[in-house]
Amino acid sequence: MAMIRWDQSMTTGVDTIDDQHKQLITWLNDPLAAMSQGKGRAEVQRLLDDLGTYASTHFGHEEECMQRYKCPAAQANVAAHREFVQIFDGFKAEFEHGGATVYLLVRIESELMRWLTGHIRRTDTLLYACVKPLAKIA
Repeated sequence: MAMIRWDQSMTTGVDTIDDQHKQLITWLNDPLAAMSQGKGRAEVQRLLDDLGTYASTHFGHEEECMQRYKCPAAQANVAAHREFVQIFDGFKAEFEHGGATVYLLVRIESELMRWLTGHIRRTDTLLYACVKPLAKIA
């Protein structure tokens, strides 16, 4: 599974959101590197803890920014965040029931990376068009 890198195609125009996305990408890439060194299982608990905290703080901030800048994707963004939480809750329950398996880690990595890159590029980046005109005024 390939690691992902943040690039300009993921910019939202809001530095705090972009920085949080970069951090999430790092968190998702770290277990991939650990797995290639035979240490991936130990990373599952840390990753799930980080993702739980991330979802509770980042999503609220991002949703507030979309409302503030009157982004037309605001409602779609909220729905996408709910989808992420459902996926995440499923992984967390699977971890609590069966522990850290390589199969679980691979699924977490592939499904969340797919969700993340798609969500950032299709939904979050729509914020840029709403923020950019305001930056010219300031």
